[in-house]
Amino acid sequence: MEYTHQPIDNESHINSISGYYTIEKEIKLHYKGQDILCIIGTGTVDSSCCGIGGCRYALVPGYISKWKKQINSDGLAVSEVEPVADKDVQKVVGAQLTDKEVITQINFW
Repeated sequence: MEYTHQPIDNESHINSISGYYTIEKEIKLHYKGQDILCIIGTGTVDSSCCGIGGCRYALVPGYISKWKKQINSDGLAVSEVEPVADKDVQKVVGAQLTDKEVITQINFW
């Protein structure tokens, strides 16, 4: 699978109907000789009819096969990743992430 890297700064928001999310950083976790790409960000709900809120999250695209192998037509880097399908590995990666980051949810591809 391909992961398209998004701009990492506090000014770049990805908007949705009820708010937006911001990507804060990308990290590589090492697991048994492989690197796993993890995206850390903040989701903000500020235009919902049901109230406001937010959370800090981690998105885990997967094991890095080819790091920033190309640049797409929008000028963004694209990496090749393999999803972390093994539930036991997901638990280990989740524990590593919660040890390093203040996050409320982790989503694996």
